[in-house]
Amino acid sequence: MSPHELAVGRAYFRITYADPGLTIPGVEPLIFIGVNVLAADSRSPGPVYTFQDAASFSRFGGAAALGGANLAAEGVRTYCLAAAELSELVDLSGAAEALNDAVERAHWKER
Repeated sequence: MSPHELAVGRAYFRITYADPGLTIPGVEPLIFIGVNVLAADSRSPGPVYTFQDAASFSRFGGAAALGGANLAAEGVRTYCLAAAELSELVDLSGAAEALNDAVERAHWKER
């Protein structure tokens, strides 16, 4: 995912695998809440792309809207990524493709 493709409030997905054969995927939905939106982001030399866990976003809205609240105490998890780390994320189509690929690998492995 490139920085110019990101849209505030949209879900992106981090795909991980629990096995070396890439047949047990994990999908973590993250909501993009903006660039340099948290106070700590201002100390970074480059732009910080901030995401929030989907459950707390659904419950509270974007972390930036919580103002001075202690985000961790509220159960809000934020993920601050540098531009180079954005390549780890996919959109919903990319997540579906990754899951389909895992299904194919699993079926191939069973044969």
